[in-house]
Amino acid sequence: MESAGVLEADKSRGKRKLRAILWIVIFLAAGEFFVRGPVRFLQNSTSWSDLSQNYAASKLWLKGQSPADPRNFIALWKHETGSRLELTDIRTHLAPPLGGLVVMAPIAALPWKLAKVFWLAVLLIAFTATVGALVLAGGFGWHESRTLAFIAACLALAPFQTGIASGNPSILVICFCAVAIWAAQRNHDIFSGILFGMACSMKPHLGAFLVLYYLVRRRWQLFGSAVACTVALNLVAALYLQLRGASWIHDYLQNAKGFVAANPIDDFSEINPSRFTLINLQVPFFSITGNPSLSNFLAFSVVGVLLCAWLYRVMKHRERPHELLSLGTVAVLSLLPVYHRFYDAALLAVPLCWCMTNAAPHSSKSYTIALLLIAPFLLPGTAFLQQLAMLGKVPDAVTKSWMWNCIVMPHETWALLLLGLVLIYGMRAVESHQGHSMVLG
Repeated sequence: MESAGVLEADKSRGKRKLRAILWIVIFLAAGEFFVRGPVRFLQNSTSWSDLSQNYAASKLWLKGQSPADPRNFIALWKHETGSRLELTDIRTHLAPPLGGLVVMAPIAALPWKLAKVFWLAVLLIAFTATVGALVLAGGFGWHESRTLAFIAACLALAPFQTGIASGNPSILVICFCAVAIWAAQRNHDIFSGILFGMACSMKPHLGAFLVLYYLVRRRWQLFGSAVACTVALNLVAALYLQLRGASWIHDYLQNAKGFVAANPIDDFSEINPSRFTLINLQVPFFSITGNPSLSNFLAFSVVGVLLCAWLYRVMKHRERPHELLSLGTVAVLSLLPVYHRFYDAALLAVPLCWCMTNAAPHSSKSYTIALLLIAPFLLPGTAFLQQLAMLGKVPDAVTKSWMWNCIVMPHETWALLLLGLVLIYGMRAVESHQGHSMVLG
């Protein structure tokens, strides 16, 4: 009895020490988060940020003017900020998702200086809601050590920090998705579908893959609500412009075509000097092949095969879903086939949540390896290396080498690809364990 009491006391002391360490880590991660996120956003000496285009496009929409006409953009931007942009500037040729103009309207209704401050508050609330929703979705108790570890990890994830520092709407979109996942777990399908619809209206390449999971799971009400919300927001935006007599369709289509065909800012080839800040598979494949068409083909083919494997696993065990793992897997896969920047990798909070649940001891290798593959995103490694190269701190012989361009610089993309493979294997491991448990039972 005395020995058992001593063991229990040692265990309790160990837990207290772990919690103390985790609180210190949270404090340090929070300091890094605020310096690299909100402080950098507020210290931006220019009037331009990732909010700018969304704000201007939505404000033009509110005024009943074409958001796709660069002349409208230039006039509005000069009025709001006093800054002048040239008609040839690619940033003035907009083709944003129309539904996103409606979602952003409350921000766009404000003057630019006030909108920036309000938008920062929105992003910080969105981050907090993302973490809170995933804690609830993971079934964590608020005083558990794994909860503290998850909060610390989310604070330390560089994509969240970069997204807030640049004022990117991806942080809000990921919040919609996280809260929608929590709502879906509690069978609030209409509410969940509306949130997914808002996410898809702003950034369809972030939200649509997650909605696919609920389609496969035959959550018809949720899927129907997501589709209906997306369609409704886009129709509202288009009809409002028509009723206001704005001529926008021709410019919009031209701008959309230009985004794909002649956009040096977002291109994955060497014409974009910052292409390694993209995390989609086309970037390393182009470094290897030097062929844009082949790079697209390889990216779509690889992700297509992985999506088929994911679909097979989800459909094979519909009656025993491992929801966070399935959602985390498709979230990772969604980052690989199409245009994504580093801040979109904040979606890694979903597979990170599954890792922290520690719900499958039989597959500990899967989630341990998954955590190791998420770890590179605790630092903006590629951005740091790119800055070193631009400052001439890296020899030309290195920056022109195969290893630098094919492995080192796109290391985040390779980590995502490996993470997708590990999570698919984890789905298989969970299924095998569940089947073994049923046989034993």
